[in-house]
Amino acid sequence: IGLVVERRGVPRAQQKVLFETGEEGEVTSGGFSPTLGVPIALARVPITAGECCEVESRGQRLPARVVRPPFVRNGKACIPTASRAQPTPVGPSS
Repeated sequence: IGLVVERRGVPRAQQKVLFETGEEGEVTSGGFSPTLGVPIALARVPITAGECCEVESRGQRLPARVVRPPFVRNGKACIPTASRAQPTPVGPSS
């Protein structure tokens, strides 16, 4: 899945992804997106995970939203950021 971090801090590989349900996942890669202007990451999480989570980074918990990749295509944002609309739902499309 994709993650968009909602405050300052960049997620890195092997950091934990925590959900309110108690389920956990793991960041596989992360970095700052200059096109989106926010930190983003890819992560492995349980299929039942929700849309909101936190990434454990350097002793802090960074709030993040679950989104469907790709983040950017042909130089244009494919996902909403804090200044845009709601997150793209994850799961099978209808």
